Amino acid sequence: MQRLGVLGLAAIVSCLSACATEGGDAEGGSSGDPSATDPEEGGGDTNADDSTAGDAPEVPDVAYCDPVSGWQGSWSVLEVEILEHVNARRAEGADCGAAGMYGPVGPLTMQPALRCAARVHSKQMVEQEFFDHVTPAGEEPWDRMDAAGYRYSSAGENIAAGNPTAADTMQQWMDSDGHCRNIMSPDFTELGVGYFAGGFYGHMWTQAFGRP
Repeated sequence: MQRLGVLGLAAIVSCLSACATEGGDAEGGSSGDPSATDPEEGGGDTNADDSTAGDAPEVPDVAYCDPVSGWQGSWSVLEVEILEHVNARRAEGADCGAAGMYGPVGPLTMQPALRCAARVHSKQMVEQEFFDHVTPAGEEPWDRMDAAGYRYSSAGENIAAGNPTAADTMQQWMDSDGHCRNIMSPDFTELGVGYFAGGFYGHMWTQAFGRP
C-alpha cells in the first residue's frame, strides 16, 4: 500500500514555530489537504553536495539528532539516491499539472539539519504508527527543523510510504501535483531526506526542503 503527504510554504510569517522574515502564502497539497493520503497514489546531479562524503557527519551533533545519527548504510544510500533523482528532475524541468509548468532549476544540496528532521519524522511515523506531517504530540515540520538547528526563509515537506526504492518513491511524488511542486520549486536550495523501514507500509520516506 502506498501513501502520500505534502506540505510546503514559501517565506511565511504565520504563527508557526519559526517565522520567516518575508510574507507569503502557505502551500498545500493538490487537494488542499496538507496530508493527502490516497492509498492508490504512488523518484541526479553527480555534482550535488553529498553530506555522506568523507568524514562529514550526516546529521548535526545535537541531542535531537542522536536517535538518527547511527543510520544503516543502506538507508543512507537510499537517501542520497533520492537527492540524485530530485536534482535530475530539477535539471530537466517538469509539468506538475495543476501546480504549473516548471523549467529547469538549480540542484539542491543535502543539508545535515534537514536530513535529521526528515529522518526523525520517518522514524516517528513508523514507531508511533501514524502518517501525517503533524505528530500525535502536535510536532510540525517547522518544529523538527528548529530542533535540528535549521533556520529557514522557505521550507516544505513531502512524505510517502509503501515503495522500497528511491526511483519508485520519486515517481510516486512526481505523479502528485503538490509533491511535484515542492520538488521543482526554485524557492528551495537545500534538502534533507529520511528513510526508515518497517511499520504497516514497510517503507517510510520524508523530504524536508529549505532555503536559509
